[in-house]
Amino acid sequence: MTEYGDYLDEEMEERARNFERQLNSGDTFFYDTDELGQIIDYYLDFEEISKATQAIAYAESIYPFETYYKIKKAEVYIAQRNINGAVKLLEKYRTIEPQNTEIATLLGDCYSLSLQYKRAIECYMFSLNQETQNEEILLRLARVHFAMGNHKKANSYINAIPTNYIYDELSIQEFIKLFLDYNQNAEAILFLEKVINEDPYNYSAWYFKGLIYQRMEEYNESVNAYEFCIAIDETNTLGHLGKGNSLMESNDYNAAIESFTLSLDNDESDAEVLCNIAECYENLKDDKGAKFYYEKAIKLNPNISDAYFGMAMIYKRKKMWKDAKRCLHKAIDIDQYESMYHIELAELYLTLEDNTLCYYHYNLAYELDSETVEILLDFAHAKFEFNDIDDAIELLLENLEDHDEDHRMYYRIASYNFLRGHYEKGYNFLHAALKMKADEYLLLFEFAPFLENEKNVSNIIDLYTK
Repeated sequence: MTEYGDYLDEEMEERARNFERQLNSGDTFFYDTDELGQIIDYYLDFEEISKATQAIAYAESIYPFETYYKIKKAEVYIAQRNINGAVKLLEKYRTIEPQNTEIATLLGDCYSLSLQYKRAIECYMFSLNQETQNEEILLRLARVHFAMGNHKKANSYINAIPTNYIYDELSIQEFIKLFLDYNQNAEAILFLEKVINEDPYNYSAWYFKGLIYQRMEEYNESVNAYEFCIAIDETNTLGHLGKGNSLMESNDYNAAIESFTLSLDNDESDAEVLCNIAECYENLKDDKGAKFYYEKAIKLNPNISDAYFGMAMIYKRKKMWKDAKRCLHKAIDIDQYESMYHIELAELYLTLEDNTLCYYHYNLAYELDSETVEILLDFAHAKFEFNDIDDAIELLLENLEDHDEDHRMYYRIASYNFLRGHYEKGYNFLHAALKMKADEYLLLFEFAPFLENEKNVSNIIDLYTK
């Protein structure tokens, strides 16, 4: 069944395309300000910036003194990340129309985007005092105060918003995004409970409550919230999907499979859900079931990289190296920016004793995710396995500055130096590691077990542990 909103979208698209044809023809034609405004908004909504710019230029040629189009031009600047250009334009027209709240609000948005929060607040407060319908301004003020760390003040603005606005479906999403952006999980729950107390059958409120509890890893509460969603509307698959995710994260894989199955929509979006079902089967040690659902996901969407990755893991466990390699390469062809794919392929090449390709994929993985020290340590371990211990030491030293607070780096460098017979350097790094985390000294022996019988090493460890 086609929704009424779909007709409106189709009508706007046709009007926009008709405008383009007339513009390109060079013929003279007429649009009133409302029609032009709708066309410009349509382009901005769909991020067709060059077309929005053309429409604004045409509008200004007909209505040169209409401030509305200057505001739209500022919105284009913002979309192009030209915040300074937007500020200059808005400040200019604010001097001409000092009481214009649209200009003040948009100027506040610009200052907020450029982290000039005090100026943003000044603009928003001006609009707040001028407007009778001020819910959007209160929301902006809350966001700015959250950004400044003034959480109490931010919540006071949220509490000032009329309840009939708060309980609107779209505005619930706005509020939750605001809370999540600033990691205000407890406040988000309080807000949603307030909504639910007034409107117990609000599907969105229950859904987001489940989502927040899931984020907080309180899975029982999360599942309960999603079950209320399902009770309100069992045909809406979001509740089933959310419940499935929570059950999977709490390791209740059989129940998760049941919920995921109920969330299937019989379209291409099901491919991701099928991957979730396959992952549940993997965790249940049922590779046959997992493979079946990964293949089903690929059949539905041949470009779903996670399914190829899942298949590769199954083949690796079965030591079917050729098939595992093929699936990992396919996953990387689809998404070359996922570091985990490169890590697994590097490990596979380590098993196949191909140091060139092993190093190549570890290097790519670390370039993609240089904040994850485990990648670096695994890369060094690969060099260790290929007996390139000096290169392993060099790799860790080159990147030590980026991970100088991680004790594992120091233990590893110490153990490799001892292996190479560089005892003085080994002692120096061992001291540094023990100062950081003495109770992890066993890490030293993972790569240099012979040190357990070294009296000097034992004495140094005793200095920090006894």
